[in-house]
Amino acid sequence: MPTQRDNDQVVTAPPIVWRWGSVGRGVTVGVGVGLFFGALAWLDSGMPAAGAVVLVVLGIGSGVWIARRMLRYWPGSKQLTGEQREAVVSAVRSGSGIDDPTLAPGVLEYCRGLHLAAEKGRPWRWVVVFLLVVAVLTTLWDAAFGSVGNGVASAVYLVLAALELFWWPKQLAALLANADRAARLARSIDPAG
Repeated sequence: MPTQRDNDQVVTAPPIVWRWGSVGRGVTVGVGVGLFFGALAWLDSGMPAAGAVVLVVLGIGSGVWIARRMLRYWPGSKQLTGEQREAVVSAVRSGSGIDDPTLAPGVLEYCRGLHLAAEKGRPWRWVVVFLLVVAVLTTLWDAAFGSVGNGVASAVYLVLAALELFWWPKQLAALLANADRAARLARSIDPAG
């Protein structure tokens, strides 16, 4: 089942991640996600084995899932080189023009993909509210009855849920505005777009 975070990963992947092919993107995202949540699982449980399991399972799962979703939202990325993909993503994320007119269609398609990913994530916003409530309760419980590791891990989850709910929508709106600006500039280079 897709979640808000899955669509956000598609939107938030920095330009450097797009330099690699689908497998490279999956490995990059999977390793990052797996390491982060594996470390939190280790901290929360106090068991290195729990962290290792989360690292492997979540790393592989998210790497495969996100790489596929990235390709689904921007299928034309397969026809571009790594440097071209990175240039397109950089231009779109910053709202700037692209120097190479042959990349204008890529800018337009990536912009559409960002909007589609953001749109598909909107119905799942209620999950973030639910997770924030759970995170508050868990943090309070762990602070009162858990270990220091439990409390720290729960506090990190609480901060992540709060950022997702309160900070990320403004960042997403700014990113989509930049994407629209880059698309307008690309259309001026490639009127067929």
